[in-house]
Amino acid sequence: MKKIILLTVLVLLATTSAAYGQTQVSRIAVAPTIVDHEPSEANNIFKSDVGTISCFTEITTDQAPTGVVHVWSYKDKIMAEVPLQVGAARWRTYSSKKIAPQWQGNWKVEVYSDEGALLNTVEFIVLE
Repeated sequence: MKKIILLTVLVLLATTSAAYGQTQVSRIAVAPTIVDHEPSEANNIFKSDVGTISCFTEITTDQAPTGVVHVWSYKDKIMAEVPLQVGAARWRTYSSKKIAPQWQGNWKVEVYSDEGALLNTVEFIVLE
């Protein structure tokens, strides 16, 4: 009887921890550059001559190694999908996108888990 109770408890613990396994974005920012693994001059408004914008994300997970995907959208059209590796429980990573001067308007970067769950979104505007 004790073995059955112990086995039941172990099964419940295993399924509970698997169900609560999470990958989260603890920080997200867009910036023209990344310096020493941190966003430099982070903002949500950029001039059309910015050249390149980087999306920085700090990921926390209990599922390392895993991955995330940055999906860059301009006026609701997907412009790039960038898969990124997450190698530890706390991981900083980023992707970059060259911004043509004529691509003025609303942008967003959505961060998805490997399983396809939307983890976070950052929006920004490119002005004339």
